[in-house]
Amino acid sequence: MITVLYGVDGLGIRRRLQELKDEADGGTGMLTTNLITVEGHDARPVDIIGPCMTPPFLSPRRLVHVPGMVDRFEPRPEQRIPRSIEPLKQLFEALEGGIPETTMLVFSGISGGRRNAFIDRMKKVKGVVMQEFPELKGEPLLRYIRDEAAARGIRFRSGGSRAPVPDGDGRPRETDPALMLANLLKSDTLGLSNELDKLALYTLGRDATVDDVALVCSGEREQQVFDFTDGVMDGDLGKAFRALAFLRHHAESPQGLLALLVIGYRQSATILEMLAEGADPDAIGKAIGRPWPNLRDRAIRRARALGPDGVKAAYAAIVEADRTNKTGEVDEDLALEILMTKLAALTAPAPRR
Repeated sequence: MITVLYGVDGLGIRRRLQELKDEADGGTGMLTTNLITVEGHDARPVDIIGPCMTPPFLSPRRLVHVPGMVDRFEPRPEQRIPRSIEPLKQLFEALEGGIPETTMLVFSGISGGRRNAFIDRMKKVKGVVMQEFPELKGEPLLRYIRDEAAARGIRFRSGGSRAPVPDGDGRPRETDPALMLANLLKSDTLGLSNELDKLALYTLGRDATVDDVALVCSGEREQQVFDFTDGVMDGDLGKAFRALAFLRHHAESPQGLLALLVIGYRQSATILEMLAEGADPDAIGKAIGRPWPNLRDRAIRRARALGPDGVKAAYAAIVEADRTNKTGEVDEDLALEILMTKLAALTAPAPRR
């Protein structure tokens, strides 16, 4: 039995492959000793033919899986001439000659619908089962998302966003959570599966809204965390307080937000120490976990603007805020807001005259 699984629906391909594995196992529990994976991107005919000719051990079938073979011949926009399948001539001759009935040979990979030389050639091999998993779009995609959500116990509730941020500054435009997921992840079924799993854990049986999708599935919380710390350290209180409102709405504790600020100023201290030692930007980016030039250079500029005295003042203000909160002198929410104002003043631009 020879099968080719191809298309854009990655989750569909993965599930069909699991069905074939279960069929090969036949309930014996011996699949691990009868499953051979041959990486298709650089496989030679002999690498595939050899395992196919080997009989199974204590199992009705032997499954030989060749992932990446379809991808290997998927045409790319910059390619003017399709990749030749001539190096696989020996493989096609062997397949046309037949493989043992006890062998299940499965090729799999992503194909976007353009002419694929491997798929075209395999269609000419007698007895091959070609299974396409096409891209999901429009209403079929929405139906797929709702079905997958229902299977996880997720109930979608339609309605506009209630996130405490102004329109145009992060608030979802959609009113249907399923539509928002479709807009975020398109036809990436594997990505949709992962995000729905996270959403199911986050909502724990309650209705899921567009705000839940924005928080859990679009990385909105991570972005707001960056906006909060960057806003405070750059002296942009407007940006910082907008992010604070969002994080509070999603139950972020004042102590957790205080810890984020400590991390930010500790990073600046590290940068200043490395600059004093003559470290280059690449070494600094690696040390602080921000190797990307844009983020790295912004962090370096921020540290330079603060300077050693600014870092010391920031630490002193953080310690004072923590003390007044723990002694009950100041409400923890108010203590955080006072701290944000003090810290922002360390790097806020001087007023124009």
